[in-house]
Amino acid sequence: MARVMVRVVVGMSLVAGCAAVAPAASAAGPGATIRLGVVPREGGPAARFATLTCDPVGGTHPDAAAACAELAEVNGDVGRVPPQRGRFCSAVWLPVDATASGTWQGRPIEFSEVDSNDGCARIAHGHVFDF
Repeated sequence: MARVMVRVVVGMSLVAGCAAVAPAASAAGPGATIRLGVVPREGGPAARFATLTCDPVGGTHPDAAAACAELAEVNGDVGRVPPQRGRFCSAVWLPVDATASGTWQGRPIEFSEVDSNDGCARIAHGHVFDF
């Protein structure tokens, strides 16, 4: 009888332990959470900001699915995302700072670049700054 009781107690402990671990796994959060900004250096349009989450796709970015897909191709390296095809930017000099900071698959990412104008920032790295 004592052996049966020990087995029941051990079995219940294992089940309770698994139940305690399950919420922690689901609370791990998204595969990526990135804060994006495009801020003019002088004149030009107003500063704009967005959040991008991937896996699951979301945030305030209007085309989060496209931006996440492009980032997935380069393992979250914003600097390696190619420009949008078929779109061109003007030669007007109104520089903006394009920045991205956050995490990709648990790894911190930071990106900063000066683009010649807001239009160029929108297309220089795929859909990442096109918000």
